[in-house]
Amino acid sequence: MPATRQRLLDAATHALREMGPSGFRIEDVLLAAGASPSSLYHHFGSRAGLMREAAARVHLELVLSEDSTTLDVGKGIATHDDFCAYIAGELRRAATAADNRSRRTKRITLGAAALEVGQRNETDDKFQRMMTAMIAEMMDDAQRKGLINPHLDTTAYCAWFQGALLGQLLTEPVLPDVERWLSVATPAALAPLRLPQ
Repeated sequence: MPATRQRLLDAATHALREMGPSGFRIEDVLLAAGASPSSLYHHFGSRAGLMREAAARVHLELVLSEDSTTLDVGKGIATHDDFCAYIAGELRRAATAADNRSRRTKRITLGAAALEVGQRNETDDKFQRMMTAMIAEMMDDAQRKGLINPHLDTTAYCAWFQGALLGQLLTEPVLPDVERWLSVATPAALAPLRLPQ
């Protein structure tokens, strides 16, 4: 990668990581990279092109920072009740842990910025599919063991679960009490897992 392109991408990634899309100022990125506007257009085509690539890098960092060891815990569970307790615990952890909250906030911010410019990033979509697939694999394992509903579409469930967690941040101004949110979200998350009677 040419040095100027790399400096621009590094500076833009740093700006997005530190200030988010709303604080992203191209003038600051150009200054930090020691680059000219013509270099930006030569290497990325536009401000949006640079922002897309930087957002993809930040999104990858967020995906890689996820703690996948919790999925290994899920794979080691042997009973339906324990698996449901695990899912309820993961929902609580994801909704209340400060590090998870920070990652979810960044994911929402980056996603909103991509929607705002009318361009979903293929790389971001790829990473979102990858995260969903990793969680669905653990759910598939639970199905094979007979721990959860054998008819559940695990990919759809995992996409819903992630959406519910991201949505919790968006609804916080209306319902700031996370315990009230969990009192509804937990039964909603567990209902599809129940074994048929």
